Amino acid sequence: MEKFFKNYEIKSFECDQTGFLRLRTLFNFFQDLADTHANKMGLGYHFCKERGIGWIGGAYHIRIHKMPKWEDQVQIWTWPSASTAVTGIREFQMCSQDNFVLIDASSQWVLIDTQKFRPISVIKHVGAYDLIPERFIETQFEKLPILERIDYETDEIIRYDDIDINGHVNNAVYPTWALDALPPIFLKKNNLLELKIQFKKPALLSNSVHVQTQIESEHTFHVITNKDGSSEFARLEINWRSKDVSL
Repeated sequence: MEKFFKNYEIKSFECDQTGFLRLRTLFNFFQDLADTHANKMGLGYHFCKERGIGWIGGAYHIRIHKMPKWEDQVQIWTWPSASTAVTGIREFQMCSQDNFVLIDASSQWVLIDTQKFRPISVIKHVGAYDLIPERFIETQFEKLPILERIDYETDEIIRYDDIDINGHVNNAVYPTWALDALPPIFLKKNNLLELKIQFKKPALLSNSVHVQTQIESEHTFHVITNKDGSSEFARLEINWRSKDVSL
């Protein structure tokens, strides 16, 4: 097993109004890389579909040292680093052309029966596969806290374009909803440093979405549910740095 990488050039349409990479695009890069590598390992989408199983994103822990910007050339590496009875752990690292580490991330993927939508045994349904036990974030994907209060809350509309090939809202959409729930002045004054997200239940086109947010100085907490709160889709914790503070 060797680490796998792809090169990306940051396009203008992949950037926000400040010219830096969109958070949604970063998640799309990670998914693209994971899909490509899983296919090369023989454990990708087509392998899983034939067997009625699938890998779904369970959680991410991301540290952003410096977000790339328009026209930057970056290289993203990935490899499977660990596994449990029903999950696989995959690492990501984005570097600049001069090998400066821009972003580190660790992700957890749950193997499910796509008909029953329940976790299933990795060994039984996929078998053993090679691992590289190197991790940049020694996270255990601990359960994120519930909100102590609600400082802001917003509703989101699920667009047809948000639905992915698996028939539910793509994982890259949920972080965007969390950012949308913050005041624009907060986003203009702060840079995102670290993000933890745990996916609870996939949202469907027919669902409504409600985002509740708590702000504690340079830390924000988000819970994404349907409008009546009966189903929780995702939970996030984000750390920020004031743009007035130098690196």
